Amino acid sequence: MRNRSFVSIGVTLGAALLLASCTGGGGGTAQPTNAPTEGDDGALSGEITFQTWSLKNDTFTPYFEGVVKAFEDANPGTTIKWVDQPADGYEDKILQQAESGELPDVINLPPEYAFTLAKVGQLADLASVSSKLGDYVPGGIEAYTYDGIEGSFGFPWYLGTELNYWNTDLLQQGGVTEVPSTIDETLDAAEKLAAANIQTLADIPSPKSLKIFISDQGGQLDIFKDGTFGFNTPEAVKLVERWAELYQLGAVSPDALQGAGTANSNINSFNKGTVAWTTAGPNYIDRDLAVNAPTLLPKIEVMSGFGTPPLFVQGITVSGVSKNPALALAFAEYVTNTDNQIEFVKLAPGFFPGTIAANAQPDAFVVASDYEKQNRANELAADQMDRAALINPPQFTEAMEGYAKQQIALAVRGDITAQEALDAAVAYAEQNLAE
Repeated sequence: MRNRSFVSIGVTLGAALLLASCTGGGGGTAQPTNAPTEGDDGALSGEITFQTWSLKNDTFTPYFEGVVKAFEDANPGTTIKWVDQPADGYEDKILQQAESGELPDVINLPPEYAFTLAKVGQLADLASVSSKLGDYVPGGIEAYTYDGIEGSFGFPWYLGTELNYWNTDLLQQGGVTEVPSTIDETLDAAEKLAAANIQTLADIPSPKSLKIFISDQGGQLDIFKDGTFGFNTPEAVKLVERWAELYQLGAVSPDALQGAGTANSNINSFNKGTVAWTTAGPNYIDRDLAVNAPTLLPKIEVMSGFGTPPLFVQGITVSGVSKNPALALAFAEYVTNTDNQIEFVKLAPGFFPGTIAANAQPDAFVVASDYEKQNRANELAADQMDRAALINPPQFTEAMEGYAKQQIALAVRGDITAQEALDAAVAYAEQNLAE
């Protein structure tokens, strides 16, 4: 399976407006022209197209061929045409398909791509046509429920989350006897370790991580709500100020500032054995640490994610303009049912299924590792799936995230205040949303 990033890559408003002009959609009130209805009288029949994203390969092709055949055998007279698009340029391809009236009937879309289509009425509102939404992980359903648009537009299909990893040798060297389990304990440990010339923080906070940390403290940070950005709150300012204090004490790795906004810079620093803490996915030990830093394996302790941990989502959506909406809905529900999701994630170690029932039986899909700590990571990730949630709203784009991290890096270094950094990041986001 491609090592696809689940971090939101953002969707510009301009793309949504362009799509609206080509499809006749209008803002957040556009409605599908041919929404499916669950339980229509009569047997299913006809043909639909099912599109996935970079999943046609030796691992997954037999799986999809089997799913399609099983569905067609159970529903004589139906034909499911499976197509797959390459990873690169997928968003552009989706927009082209919608603009030309060739959107597939059932589509594999992450929440940010689905947002663009839902905004202009190209996706079916599953909340109004499916009785099965309650079967899915709540955070996954919420990921396809958008501020300002009525309805829910995707079935959660395969999911990821994030855990905390600690270098226990460094903790012991710095006199920290218990592995921190909260963000406050982590920052207190960072201060203590800094006194022993040990760095703890391999990254600077972003609006998304601030949201997680504040949830761990019992608060709430809304990156985007009711049409505006609002992550420049007193709680967020306080955390950035704390990071700045710890930077002056030597708790923050210099690479954290140099790599602000660079993917996986925190994990790369952790793999060097020079920082005490990082966050990573549940397959980090098998897929990264054991390969790139095996000498660290005996030193690592894995802990649950903080507060409301992040949920990374891929989902299945249904076209709102399908010519065979009943068949499209039935197949979307089928491909994402518990049995099919379990079989899918067996082929994708480190990911989790999108239904509640599937996540209640991790032994059915988690492949045992040779490393005890990897097995522990799998258990912790499965346990937190029911409280994980999408952190990044689709309105908060990659460019906005990058600019925010640059400003926060300046505040951590002491060049500007934390309030100035967050205010500037909010102003940039508001300006680019308006454009």
